[in-house]
Amino acid sequence: MERKNFISLFGLGAGSLIISTCLGSCGKSDGPTPNPGPGPSPGSKVDFSIDVSTNADIKEKGWTIQKGVIIALSGSDYIALGGACTHQQNPMTYDSGSNTFPCSLQTASHGSAFDVNGVRLRGPAIGNLKKYNTTLTGNTLRVFES
Repeated sequence: MERKNFISLFGLGAGSLIISTCLGSCGKSDGPTPNPGPGPSPGSKVDFSIDVSTNADIKEKGWTIQKGVIIALSGSDYIALGGACTHQQNPMTYDSGSNTFPCSLQTASHGSAFDVNGVRLRGPAIGNLKKYNTTLTGNTLRVFES
């Protein structure tokens, strides 16, 4: 085999390998990856307020996600936790019946849930959710970290 033919065949083989690797990574994953919305900027502290009397999600569902934080009405208290699951960053939800925060992606390979303190109850998540402080003044709920 001539050198020119060898280099040509080697180049085609390497190119095929690179293209197949790139295309393979574009295949199906194990489920959709919802976006929980923008979270706090790295290095910045969470500190914002919402009017709970006009927030449609809190009024209808008892919970909402604002600025990357899930806020839920648990009894007469507001709970604020990190709004993205520590497994694959899917948005969190709130289950008032069990007073838990399950990941929105409930499939065979997902299904993490956390308690009202953000502590992991079941995986595949291995980390806890960050818990934020809340204070209610009238209808204004302040969510912050110290």
